[in-house]
Amino acid sequence: MNNVVEFFRLLGEAWGKFEETKWLLPVPVVMSLLNYEKVLEALNVEGFHFGIQFPLPEPTPTLWSLVSLPAKASGAVFSLEGITFTALFILLGSYLEAGYIGSIRDEVLMRESDFLKNAGRDFPEFLKFNAMLYAVMMFLILTVMVSPFMALSAFLGLLIFLYAIYGTPFLISIYNLSFMDALAESLNMAKNGGEYLSYAINYLAVGTLISIPLTLIVTNMGIAGLVVGLLLSAPISLTLSTATVIFFINFRRGP
Repeated sequence: MNNVVEFFRLLGEAWGKFEETKWLLPVPVVMSLLNYEKVLEALNVEGFHFGIQFPLPEPTPTLWSLVSLPAKASGAVFSLEGITFTALFILLGSYLEAGYIGSIRDEVLMRESDFLKNAGRDFPEFLKFNAMLYAVMMFLILTVMVSPFMALSAFLGLLIFLYAIYGTPFLISIYNLSFMDALAESLNMAKNGGEYLSYAINYLAVGTLISIPLTLIVTNMGIAGLVVGLLLSAPISLTLSTATVIFFINFRRGP
């Protein structure tokens, strides 16, 4: 119970920083719209759709982190167009995430914040992180395409993987670590469980509850639902990211 209370205390503290961080609200909106394939999927859902998403902490939760879209064939992911789009999304997304988390960190620590400076400083390490993330996801997609009966195992494997690495980008930004050092520390935290595990479980539980109404709105109300979803998800994203930054500032002392 104390862990639940602590998680909501972090959310409250993050919400208390909203006035200082609200200028960052366009970032999760832009990143949600950049994923135009999911935008098109949401706008072209046939019939009534109900779904649940199971999010774990990430640098910039987008609308699609909190909305469950109908399953579709994955072949398009491996087309030339799909690969090109993914590469561009990883590049731009890494830059935006680095600026986003670095700016949240500065606002939480009451420092002067410079989005472009933060983005430039941490972009290479965030790029390495996202390249690893997408490589693993593509491997799991290929596994399911080859052996559909492995779908449940792939899903559970992805959850475990995301849990083990979720601290990496925050450690890069907050403590100026290299990608490899931050990854090693995140894996060690995950192995030890404790507060790291507790935060992930509470984050997943809250995110799952949020995903139910948000999925209903976005996938069943057309363009109006998409707009409402973007407007609702941006402050939710900012609050969740700020809470995670505060968590890692409190969790580990800087060098």
